[in-house]
Amino acid sequence: MATADEFSKEMDQIKKDFASLRNDIGSILTSVKDLAEKQGQNVSDLAHDAEKTVKNQAKEAGENMEKYIEERPLTSALVAFGSGFIIGMLLSNRR
Repeated sequence: MATADEFSKEMDQIKKDFASLRNDIGSILTSVKDLAEKQGQNVSDLAHDAEKTVKNQAKEAGENMEKYIEERPLTSALVAFGSGFIIGMLLSNRR
């Protein structure tokens, strides 16, 4: 049969084990939090880079469109008229 002294030693060891476990869990949670913050920053950086790329591509496309229109005004006007006419026909309620 276990004596009160042995029981007390076992309880002390269990308390130490729980304290150690609590510290380990705290360390793990801190590590997970730090990792999540780093990943969040990475996602933010990627989104910022994508935004810059899209803005630059849109600006370039707009400049190319302006250049095309300036070089071919009659063609551009006919394309715009034709597109508008087709869209108007598609959206009209004629049957």
